[in-house]
Amino acid sequence: MDITKKEAKRIFLSRQGLLRNDHFGRGTNAVRKAIEQLSWLQIDTISVVQRAHHHVLRSRISNYEPQMLHKLQVKDRQIFEYWFHAAAYLPISDYRYYLPIMKGSAVKRKPDKKLAPEILKRIEIEGPLQSRDFESPSGKKSSGWWDWKPAKRVLEQLYLCGELMVTHRDGFQKVYDLRDRVLPPETNVKEPTDSEWCEYIVHRMVGALGLATEYDIGYLRTAVRQLTNRKIKEPLRLAMNNLVENNKLIKVTIGELTYYTRPDLLSESGARLGKRRVRFLSPFDNLIINRRRALELFNFDYQLECYVPAVKRRYGYFCLPILYGDELVGRMDAKADRKQKLLIVRNLHIDDHVKLNDSLISALDTGLNRFARDNQCESITIEKTNPAVLSHICRSLPAQ
Repeated sequence: MDITKKEAKRIFLSRQGLLRNDHFGRGTNAVRKAIEQLSWLQIDTISVVQRAHHHVLRSRISNYEPQMLHKLQVKDRQIFEYWFHAAAYLPISDYRYYLPIMKGSAVKRKPDKKLAPEILKRIEIEGPLQSRDFESPSGKKSSGWWDWKPAKRVLEQLYLCGELMVTHRDGFQKVYDLRDRVLPPETNVKEPTDSEWCEYIVHRMVGALGLATEYDIGYLRTAVRQLTNRKIKEPLRLAMNNLVENNKLIKVTIGELTYYTRPDLLSESGARLGKRRVRFLSPFDNLIINRRRALELFNFDYQLECYVPAVKRRYGYFCLPILYGDELVGRMDAKADRKQKLLIVRNLHIDDHVKLNDSLISALDTGLNRFARDNQCESITIEKTNPAVLSHICRSLPAQ
């Protein structure tokens, strides 16, 4: 069965909650729905504009506030923190499907036999602790991740093995507690069989993306291999084939690429596009994090250039992909200076193939003002644009 790239993008954007405003609703319940639908929400330390987890949610939930995420993790215990392809918030209903990774990590990492029991005992007696609560034996401060003090290393190992969980974060530092004191008592902790686990991964990726290639479905493979040494390429392929044979998945083609989807998701190919608005996405947004998929579906070649030497950067240090309607049309390098309440746009770039008309210019103007307000900025300054005509939008104007 053939479908068009436009239909595929509509399905993808609909499942990602980006086709219309407040797709998941508003408030804390919408945050829960978004994480359950997206399957994972990447946690990232970079806060040039906003930390990734807050940025991703604000892009989808108009009244999002960070305390909503905190409430879901700390009070409601409806999400937990663990590793997807990076550190992430995950639905608590999925907990059992991360047990194979925890089990494999315990075999690969084997926490220090002397220090691990001491750490667990301290937490049992004293309650939740951070790594800074453990003195380095040498008395020296760590100079970076490569020089972690032993206790911090063991805490992380115990966390990856599942013996400890992150109960919350204090100043973005993990606070660890015993699993049994964090995990809700009704949580299913039955380890899935290998076939159940692989079918879960397939279903989760297809459900979150709407339709997915074998590469998309296997996006988690690298993390699994790094944490456990397990190779799951062939088991995932077997799971995909079994689900197709049982009519739970179907294959569709876009050009020369084969995608897997559910029959019911195809109806979203005709989903109505909301008012065409501009959204400035996080570089770690679920829509864009798989760079290969972004290129295949949107013809959008994206690279986060903060990891690139300054002399080799094309667009800027922290470029945000620009979503306009159902197209990725450019990128914006920006910084939120909250002390001055100023959004600094170092480079606003619309890709050369994009038609710059009055509707897009108006949407950029509105979107920039909204984005500034969302990041506690009251004014905007623009240093560079492509094309040059964009230099006049929002310049020195209050973000209203």
